[in-house]
Amino acid sequence: MKKYPWLYKIYKKIINQYFNKTNHHTILIQSQINIGSSKLILEICKTILCQMPNNLNSCNICHNCELINKKNYVDLYIIKVEKKKKFIGINSILNCLNKINNTPQLGSVTIIWIPKVHLLTESSINSFLKVLEEPPVNTLFFLENRNNFLLKDTLKSRCITYNIYAPEKKNSILWLKKNVSKKYTLEDLLIALNISENSPILAKKILKNKIWNTRKKLFDKIYELIKVKNILLLYKDLKKYVLKKIYWICSLILDAIKYFYNKNIKLINTDQNKLIKIINKKNSKKNLFKIIKIWMKCFFYIKNIPKVNINFILLESLIQWEQFFNF
Repeated sequence: MKKYPWLYKIYKKIINQYFNKTNHHTILIQSQINIGSSKLILEICKTILCQMPNNLNSCNICHNCELINKKNYVDLYIIKVEKKKKFIGINSILNCLNKINNTPQLGSVTIIWIPKVHLLTESSINSFLKVLEEPPVNTLFFLENRNNFLLKDTLKSRCITYNIYAPEKKNSILWLKKNVSKKYTLEDLLIALNISENSPILAKKILKNKIWNTRKKLFDKIYELIKVKNILLLYKDLKKYVLKKIYWICSLILDAIKYFYNKNIKLINTDQNKLIKIINKKNSKKNLFKIIKIWMKCFFYIKNIPKVNINFILLESLIQWEQFFNF
């Protein structure tokens, strides 16, 4: 777990319990998205299935490790959503359970991993619960719940739960300094973390590709269009990375609301003080709350409604936003 050091403590605890034969048969990992929960589970599975584990780590050279590195998961079954479906149905569970009735093919244990456990249907949960009441011998279950979706208590009660949190900001900064270009300032790193919900993994992605510059260009454009009193011209700039850009706009409006209450408060976009002040100046506090609702609604529609008319939703949101400006 050298790649993501904030996961090592939980990794070590689970691996120690397994080798000491004190582990629970079903482990639930709960975390926010982009903290590395999938990487954690994969590394645990790899070490458990490794033929020559060394100091609580996989050897990375044995046959089993090579198969896992090639995504040929022998003795590791990953239950995912079937193509063109939104949930994990009972057939997916039954097909997997039929396979684990056989003995492990290469090692001494079989592992079942459900990366999106919140997508289990009622019938698939009921079927799965019956298995967990009397789990098969030499079988481990890993359930992953990113974003902490609500799960049935009957399911959670049959698991041992580990909660993963984002590392402290100072540790995230140290990690980012080692993993991104030195051209970024401390302020850049802090902003990247702020707009990534404190996920160092997501912050790194933002800083290592065009997204960082895209964000700055978007805010420059908004400032320019407020000056010329025509926010509707932002429409063309929103089409690419649309959800990211709406999220950034929401963070900007949120900063303007914070600024109303306390001019010394820590902002998300600390490099956009000039833009935040002009938005604050040209909108009342009441209107800013209405504006952020407009963009949150826009974000929800585009993300969650299939075949929604994105162009119409964007234009409607921009028209509503412009009406609130005191031009």
